[in-house]
Amino acid sequence: MDYAIEGASAQQNKFLQEISESFTVGDQHLGDVSQAVYEFVTAGLQSDGGRSGAPCQVSFIQADITQDIREAERQGRVALGMTMSTTGGRLKIASVKFESGSLGGDVVQKQIFFIPKDTPSAADVFEYAAVRVAEFVNSHELPANLSLGVCIDRPVDESSRPGGRVADNIDCGVLRNADLALGLNAALLKKHVPVRVTAANNCIVSTLVAAQRRFPSTSVALILNHGINISYYEAAAKIPRQPGVGRVAVNTELARFGEQTSVLQPTLWDRRLDRESADTGTHTFEKLTADKFIGEIVRNLITDFMDARLIFARDADASVFTAPYSFFASYMAIMDDSSPDLRDVGDLLRAGFNIQASLVDRQIVRALCHIVAMRAARLVGAAVAGVARKASEALESPPQPLVISISGQLSEINQPYVASTISTAKALMANLGLSEPTFTVLGEDGYTFGAALASLSK
Repeated sequence: MDYAIEGASAQQNKFLQEISESFTVGDQHLGDVSQAVYEFVTAGLQSDGGRSGAPCQVSFIQADITQDIREAERQGRVALGMTMSTTGGRLKIASVKFESGSLGGDVVQKQIFFIPKDTPSAADVFEYAAVRVAEFVNSHELPANLSLGVCIDRPVDESSRPGGRVADNIDCGVLRNADLALGLNAALLKKHVPVRVTAANNCIVSTLVAAQRRFPSTSVALILNHGINISYYEAAAKIPRQPGVGRVAVNTELARFGEQTSVLQPTLWDRRLDRESADTGTHTFEKLTADKFIGEIVRNLITDFMDARLIFARDADASVFTAPYSFFASYMAIMDDSSPDLRDVGDLLRAGFNIQASLVDRQIVRALCHIVAMRAARLVGAAVAGVARKASEALESPPQPLVISISGQLSEINQPYVASTISTAKALMANLGLSEPTFTVLGEDGYTFGAALASLSK
């Protein structure tokens, strides 16, 4: 794509073109990424999930959980869902009443709490959560003996009920290697709360359950958030390390794709971000595609333009741009401004960074946002196609069409990103001979709702 800007200097356009070429992902490259993701997931189902192996996590949740949900509908039950966010310290609790024909049940109440900073241990986190659950149940006058499904934004051992031991090979503070179900149930018993944890899994598995509830043919679920992940239903008989019957949910841990392959072809800006990150050498795919990181890539590109004196007035106070992660992915949607003077772009740069930007400056920033976002979206689309191929092979007779669900903050704030992801996935799936999929959007609350559904699994 030609990003040449009328009125820009030759040096500005040259640098912009060099960046554009560095971030371009052609059709052949996307096909290679899709194939590599397919192989990544296939290998992940055969390894033990350790640090040296592929990271796929197999869940005890099965595709026929819909039968358990229908029974809950007949009984008019209420269940609880909880999302624990280790990145934001948030605790979200929702009560869900299951009603026949309600297309996924009604979330009757929900509330967000914030885990106190510097909480010293996992036991203290669980005790805090138990107190919040008690407050929630009492304030909303919910019935006793409720089931609680918990999901977390970290990989967990879900191979047996109720699951929930957080992986011990990642940094997630005091919850590292903690057993969510055992620890939280102990705290609930201690506080005499009539609630029991019956399922604990990764947010992506809860998202898949929620999506399947609302769109029965769903086989793949994608989260676009501060992190990125995909889950799908796999034939248990095809999992060498954990054979069984039926179809089971698989957490692919897509964020780690690319750690042991060069297929992603990271740019020098990607390598800089990785080098300066807290987890250098890991979560490669996530650092190229997730909203937390694409904003930082744009910031680095802008500062390189500044260092070359190719953007903003020389006396501009650009100190805000020097702060890491100060350019949020949510800004990138605002930058998708089509007005003649790019007023929204100018307003954001002035309000957020105290910079009076010329029209050419605004056009450069908009172009950089578009370049980075479209590279990320197309890579995600390729990954979706690779996982969709795996999901289709798990079915004796694939549904027509395959349903792929998208949720997470980025799905709500950056529509061009989502549209490019979908179009890329559809094109690659057509090349693979797969039926054209249907994409649905759950919204940001999908996984909390799904956690409540997962609590009903038998």
